[in-house]
Amino acid sequence: MATDETSITSKPTVAPSSLTGLPLMLTVGEAAAVLRISRTSAYKLAHEWRASRGAAGLPTVRLGRRAMVRRVDLAAIVGLGSDE
Repeated sequence: MATDETSITSKPTVAPSSLTGLPLMLTVGEAAAVLRISRTSAYKLAHEWRASRGAAGLPTVRLGRRAMVRRVDLAAIVGLGSDE
């Protein structure tokens, strides 16, 4: 069966210099792509954040069973202002 290249989801090859075009809430996988780390590492960091009660790791917000990363938290991690 042939695959259509447009239907394949891929990570960006270059991290964005601005977070303006990103949604307010990102999945842990989407945040991993922005940070240029593996999904596994991002989920480990999210677990670390929950286990340490916010002292270390990747800040997440639980929406039901889903862990989401707020764009403003991602901006703080990479050193960008919240409006960039």
